[in-house]
Order: sequence, then structure tokens, then C-alpha cells
Amino acid sequence: MTQTRHPLNHAEQQHGDPDDRRWRTEAWQSNAEEARAGAERKREEAEEKRDAVFQRYVEAEGTRLVAEEVRITGETQRREAEEERIENEHLRHFGEMARRAAEEARRAEEEARTLHEAARRSAEEARLYAEQARIDSERVRAAAEEQRQLLEEMRETVRRYEALLDRHG
Repeated sequence: MTQTRHPLNHAEQQHGDPDDRRWRTEAWQSNAEEARAGAERKREEAEEKRDAVFQRYVEAEGTRLVAEEVRITGETQRREAEEERIENEHLRHFGEMARRAAEEARRAEEEARTLHEAARRSAEEARLYAEQARIDSERVRAAAEEQRQLLEEMRETVRRYEALLDRHG
């Protein structure tokens, strides 16, 4: 039978050799110090890794922010270019409308000039007819009553031409 549990043996073991106990305490303290130092190293390594991860996160976030700013700037430039394109299209459209209006005005002016020229020619013709009628009427005055009737008809013709001239002139 072993006597490891005997109260006397246990007390003896507990209060055994002081050198042995000192050696064990020093060993235990040394192991504890090494464990503490190892834990401190691991904590420092973990802290360095955490700092490195955080630094990479900060750099990635900075890169993401720069990319977002570039995207926003590109979108802004795209919108500005689109607005400028639309403005240019409106200006081109208004320019085309102005060109068409000017062309229509030119055509209307040309038509008015042509009508005016035609009216002037008609007036000239009417004047020539009137002049001829006057000459003829002077010749016819000396003629008989039939000739007077013819003269009256010619005067009526002259009045119609003058009315036309007044309407067109």
C-alpha cells in the first residue's frame, strides 16, 4: 500500500525540502514569467496584425473613396456633356428654324417684289391703254353719233383699267 494520502506524508510533502520548494517556486515563477512574456508577445503581434489590418482597411477605404469621387466626377462630366449636347441641339434646331424663317421671308419678299413688278407693268399697260384711249377719243369726237357711242365704251374700259390700277397699285 502506498501512503501518499496519509496526513503525515502529505504534510511532509507540503513542507518538504526548502531548496526543492524554492526551486519549484522559481521554476513556476520563471514559467509564469515566460508565459506572461509569451502572452505579451502574442498580444503585441496581435496588436500589430490588427493595426496592419486596420491600415489596409483605411487604405482600401481611401481607395474606395477616391474611386467613388472619380465615379461621381465622371458622372458629373457625363451629365455636363449631355446637357451641352442638348443645348447645342437646341441651338442647332433654333438656328435651323431661323434659317427657314429667313428663307420664307426671302420668298415672301421675292413674291411681293414679283407682284409689285406685275402691278407696275399692269399700271404701265393701263397708262398706255389710257393714253391710247385719250388719243382715240380725241379723234372720235369729231365722228358721228355712232362714234360717240364707241367713245363712251372706251371710256368705260379706261375706268375699269384705272379701277384695276387703283386696286393693284
